[in-house]
Amino acid sequence: MTDPGGHDRLVVRATSVEDAHDYRALRLEALADSPDAFATTLAEARAYDPARWEALAASGATVLAWRGRRVVGMATGGENDARPGTRWLYGMYVTPVERGRGVAEALVEAILQRTRALGATALFLQVTGAMGRARAFYARLGFEPTGERAAMRRDPSLALATLARPLDREPIRVRRVAAEELVELRTRVLRGGDPSRAARNPLDEEPSTWHFGAFLGDDVVGSASFFASRWPLEPTVDAYQLRYMAVEPVLQGRGVGRILLEHAGAILAANSIRRVWAHARDSALGFYRATGWEVVAGSEHLSAETGLPHTTVTTVLTGAGEEAG
Repeated sequence: MTDPGGHDRLVVRATSVEDAHDYRALRLEALADSPDAFATTLAEARAYDPARWEALAASGATVLAWRGRRVVGMATGGENDARPGTRWLYGMYVTPVERGRGVAEALVEAILQRTRALGATALFLQVTGAMGRARAFYARLGFEPTGERAAMRRDPSLALATLARPLDREPIRVRRVAAEELVELRTRVLRGGDPSRAARNPLDEEPSTWHFGAFLGDDVVGSASFFASRWPLEPTVDAYQLRYMAVEPVLQGRGVGRILLEHAGAILAANSIRRVWAHARDSALGFYRATGWEVVAGSEHLSAETGLPHTTVTTVLTGAGEEAG
């Protein structure tokens, strides 16, 4: 709660030359705390002279967040020389004690407002594969995977995935949810809406189970659940089974499933989950092949639950832009 003196009030604004000291301090903190998230190294930034910090602050490209008199977060909006005409978010950082208090959301919104004012149709960013928390945050804010991959210039061993937040339409947001939020969509799409065949699973509430929902506004339009299991290609190896993959029928073919699986896969990979498999309806095999899954030879069968033809498919998650080893 904000106190009468405003000491707990969050203020976000673009930097000016007077903010050079605060900007430098937070930037050095960020490079020490999260070196893999930035193209600049701590040693390089420490070598900048005062005039350079003043010029960076005076440009106004960066927005800083203050909690009272403390600077607690930053984000920069700008162009990308490799992608002329596009707008990018980079240099995002929130000091640890302020995480989860709305600072990051306020910073992103400030950059989004600037991007809209410039007439851009999307805001792009890049994130490394190891940053599962960041990937989940951006998925929740509607940043969608573009499928583009790139190596970080200062360290080619760090791979980056490109995400984009569309500004000319409602974005698809992905977040981890409770199973109950997905049951209605599961049942309607996968069980013909028959309440006597509600799409529930005894393992839905297990701590090891991961449920993801894709949302358009407040409406859940996609579901994917991952259950601890064994890998069909090597039954002694731990894996996860994807079940209840469903997309709202009127949105099928519009990329919702791809966005959902790519975000979910990157978050799972960042949590050390690598091998995933599924019994896919034969009508969906084209989708799975297009998103990098492999068909297990000779695995064709009829589902005991639906009586429909299914085939087993598998994939090895490599994270957001990581290369398979």
